[in-house]
This record gives sequence, C-alpha cells and structure tokens, in this order.
Amino acid sequence: MSHGASKVLAILLIGATVGGWFYLSVGEAEDNAFSNVAETPPTDGRGPLKLTTSAECESCHPTIYSEWKESHHALSWVNPEPRRKELSDNFKNTDCIPCHAPRPMLEVGYGLRALERRRDREDGINCLTCHQFRNVIATPNPMQGPAAALAPCNPVTWKPMGEIRFCTPCHDQHKVHRDWSQTRFAVEGPSKKDCNDCHMAVVDGPATVGTNGKTHSDHRFLGAHSEVMLRGAATLEATLFAEGGDRFVGLSVLNSNTGHNLPADERHRAVDLTVRWLPDDGEAGSWTRLARFRNPYRHEFDIINPFKVPGVPVRVSVAMDGKELVVGQVRVAASHNPKRHEYYPESTQILAGEARALWFAVPWDRPGRLQVHLYYKLNPYMTDENAVLMRESILSVSPASIVGRIPDAIAKARGTPMAASDETSTRLIPRGWTDDVTARLLADEEADLTERLDAMDSLDRSSVSGDSIEALLLVMKD
Repeated sequence: MSHGASKVLAILLIGATVGGWFYLSVGEAEDNAFSNVAETPPTDGRGPLKLTTSAECESCHPTIYSEWKESHHALSWVNPEPRRKELSDNFKNTDCIPCHAPRPMLEVGYGLRALERRRDREDGINCLTCHQFRNVIATPNPMQGPAAALAPCNPVTWKPMGEIRFCTPCHDQHKVHRDWSQTRFAVEGPSKKDCNDCHMAVVDGPATVGTNGKTHSDHRFLGAHSEVMLRGAATLEATLFAEGGDRFVGLSVLNSNTGHNLPADERHRAVDLTVRWLPDDGEAGSWTRLARFRNPYRHEFDIINPFKVPGVPVRVSVAMDGKELVVGQVRVAASHNPKRHEYYPESTQILAGEARALWFAVPWDRPGRLQVHLYYKLNPYMTDENAVLMRESILSVSPASIVGRIPDAIAKARGTPMAASDETSTRLIPRGWTDDVTARLLADEEADLTERLDAMDSLDRSSVSGDSIEALLLVMKD
C-alpha cells in the first residue's frame, strides 16, 4: 500500500470511529440526554414526573391543549405537506425528523439544535417538547394558587421559557431568526417584537382551570396557515401615473408587517403578484403573473435572482392576453438597516421593510379596470384558486381616470439603465421537471385542500403506523 493510500485509510478509520461514537452518544436513552445544558429550570424538591404524554395535560389546561391540537406543531409529523417527495420524501430524509418529532428541547440543550425522539412521534411538536426538563414542567409565568404545588406535572417558573431561543433551533434552519435580528422589530425599545409577540399573541382566558388568570399565550402558533395573519403581512398599492405623454401603471408590494422575509422559513413557500384586464365593454382577460417571490429549491441551480442590488431596475417580458408586456421591476431597500446580510443570494423573497416596485406602459386603448391580486402559496405548484388572497386592488384605467404622482421609487428607477432578465422571477414551475411530472404536480394542487385537512382531522394519532401514513399520503396523490 502506498504512503498516500495509507493516509487516506487512516483518515477514513478516524472518521468512522468518531462518527460511530457520535451515533452511539446521540442514540442513548432519551432520559440521559442532558448534555450541553448550561441553563436549566430548578428541579430540587420535586418528585418524579407523573405524566408522559401531552394528552395528560388537557384536564388542567383544556384551552391551551385545544389550541395546540389545532396547530401545525401538533400536525408536524402526520401532515402530508412536509412528507412530499421534493421535501422530506416521507421522512426518508432523516435530517427533517429532529424538528418534526423533537425531544424535549431543554434536555438536549437550551437553544441548541433539536434531536429526534423515538416515541410518540405522531404527537409532533408537543407540550413536552418545549416545557419538560427532567422531572418538572417549566413555564415563564408565576404559579397561581396552592394547587400548583400539588399538580402532577411539577410546574416551576423559569423566565427563559419566554425567550425566542426556543424557536431558533428549528425555525432558524432557514435563517428566520437571523433575518429578524436585522429588522426594526429587533431594536430594543417599546416597538420591539419577537416571534412570540406575533405567533403566540396574548389572548383572553386563563391558561389553567381553577385560576383567576385573565389571559394566556395562544398555542395555535398562527403563521403561514392563518389567512388573518397573511392578509396583514404586506401592503399592495396600485397607481396610474403619466410621464412624457404616456400613461403607466405602477405597482408596489411592501413587506410592511412581518419581522422576516416574505415568504419566510420554508423553501417551498411562494408569493405571486398577478393581474388581469377588465374592459368596460368586453370579457375579462386572463390572469398574468408579473412577479414571484420565493427561495428556490436546492435543485434549481439555474435560477438567478436579478434583484441582488436594491435600486437597480430589471426589465422582464411577460405574455398578457397574447401580447408581450414589458415590465420594469426594482427592489426598494428598507428604511431601517438597508444593507443586510442575505443568506440565500438567489432568493427573490422580499426582506422585512423592503418593497418590490413594478411599472409598465398602459397597453389598452379602451377604458376598463386592472385587477391586481397578491397570493400566498404553500408551495410553488399551488393554483391561485387554492392559494390565500393576501391583497387585492382595482385600478381604474380610462381617459377620465385621475392620474397620480409617479412613486418615488419608480421615478428613481426609471432614471437608471435597466438590466434584462429572463422569466425566472415569474416562473410558475421550476425547471428540471419533465412535462408529466409538472402535470402531475399541478393536478395534485387542483385537489381540494379541505379534503386533505379532513383526512388529517379524522386520523387517530394514537394508532398511527407506517401503513396509515402511507394511506394518508394517497390523499396527496404523491
């Protein structure tokens, strides 16, 4: 054996030894997983924990338990969406398991990356995931009443429970926390907001039966599946302006109210800006997408983000009702901290506080209205009919229409040379898919989403097996 080959063999043996040690240490009994715990709740003076599942929490915390059962935390393991082939592939991609069926976060290390658990995975991200540490259940709130001392869950007050470090091990996998830390919402002061302020908002009602509490934190963890939150996330504006004797339509999508990118977290989310022409004396035109905001899948190597630099306009040509429509687009930097670190260079997500401005010359020679829709899609194959309509605007376009002032961002951009771009910013289906795969995926999304949710609601999670998961996936036709 040559000297070089000996060195390679030695490196491989060392790697195998270290990897085997890591596997064994992570695979030890979960009750012994207390490494790297620098900050922990108090456990002294408490006996053994008398509960082992989230279902046992319901008798004392019925409201919170009911909220959690509605949440996508509770569905994280049985939900067909993350089991799609292009995502976890029915969790054959084992890297996804730790965040969809995690061990108690405090026992693997406060603020450290989640580790998977081996039992009760059908409970998803459950009560014990966030609240259990050894023989106690931690809460950031003070105990109320003498009954707390006798509760079977051994409750203790521990203030760090209210910090967002509980969110980051999983939700910063796609840099959401790091994006938030660069926004105005992260600035200390009365206007500061973190994950909990929006996604665990304070709502009416006591957290525990038999107490005089007036409010509690909402355990539905509302986010991308909440139409109310989505409709309040962004601002859509439509303007008719004139320049040099020509009239133009100006559109602006502002990420006004989220503390992270829009859309955020998952690569399979998408936000689409679409328009159609409604003539006063004829049939409505077809819907045309002008822009798409998303972070590409990892396999989409050919997608190029043309909006890497704020203020540099880009020209995109789209087909609208059989004619070419040349659209100018520009990224408008946020007023707070306009220069930020961006973790995904080819992403066209709209950063918090940023806007995307678009404009095009009015192509219609008869009066009518331009209907503008902003859609949120749980994946890029979803049809408009199944998406959430975040915002709508109707712009009158006729000789009598009032012409407004040209928006500042568009005025500045129109004075800058435009770069050309292909259709990547408005692409519906990522390249790399064959026609039959594309057709199948689109057919999937035509299926009624309510049917899928009903299938999940009817699933007996206490008896979930591999076969029942496969049966549930048939609803997705995946």
